[in-house]
Amino acid sequence: MLRRFYTYLLLSATAYALNEPTTQRLFEIAAKEEKIYKNIAADPDYYSEADIERRIIELLHAYEAYLKDTPEDVEALILYAKLLRRTGKTADAFQIFLRADELDPEVAVIKQQIGTYMAEQGKGKVALLYYQQAVELEPQNAIYHFSLGQLLFQFCEDFVAAEIYTRDALDREMIQAFTNAADRAPDNFDFQVRLGAAYYDQASPDWQAALVHWDQSRARFKETLQLEIIHLHKARVLGKLGRHEEARALADTVTSPALEKSRQQVVDEAAQF
Repeated sequence: MLRRFYTYLLLSATAYALNEPTTQRLFEIAAKEEKIYKNIAADPDYYSEADIERRIIELLHAYEAYLKDTPEDVEALILYAKLLRRTGKTADAFQIFLRADELDPEVAVIKQQIGTYMAEQGKGKVALLYYQQAVELEPQNAIYHFSLGQLLFQFCEDFVAAEIYTRDALDREMIQAFTNAADRAPDNFDFQVRLGAAYYDQASPDWQAALVHWDQSRARFKETLQLEIIHLHKARVLGKLGRHEEARALADTVTSPALEKSRQQVVDEAAQF
């Protein structure tokens, strides 16, 4: 997401022609933040605990000073609020996102972040409105569809009780949301796994659709651990479809120690039939 902001700043140079120094100033602050994340991604022990704390405080102060001079810079507000969330100051970040939303109500990431905070507070109905707006604003962004699917799953009982959806309608919307995410990011393994699992999360699990999905995923991913995860899911589905010998045989091909507990659960489930 940070890279998206940098690109936005570079492509919007003409829009900031009257205020080039502050644009460069924000770019430099954001670049420092990105460098920290890159260093940590490359080596989690790159910074000591004290060093990372100092650097984060410096970044927060830099954003605050910048926003004191340019309080209506929406991009700066987004960057600042996201950093606040990363430091655990979710309520403070929420207030900043609300301010950004007032300034520009057409930014999908702001809607998503407000929705996420509402979901964390247990306010699923409000979160739903914001997530739906994020999807409408950026329908090609997979993460917004994924977030919507997760919300529908998390607050399923609340939405049905409030008669926002019938259970059948909610299941359809949930599957569609995860399908949209998977279609827009076909190489994202987590999105593909969540779509497959969503077929189980329905009131009436669609095991046949799940089986088709796992076969398709098996052809897409090649890493050993990913394939073994897919095999375990497929083995479970085969068991649910009554194909118990196939389920046990496929589960037995999984050898990763990290998946042993899951493998044994699938084997035990198949043995009950």
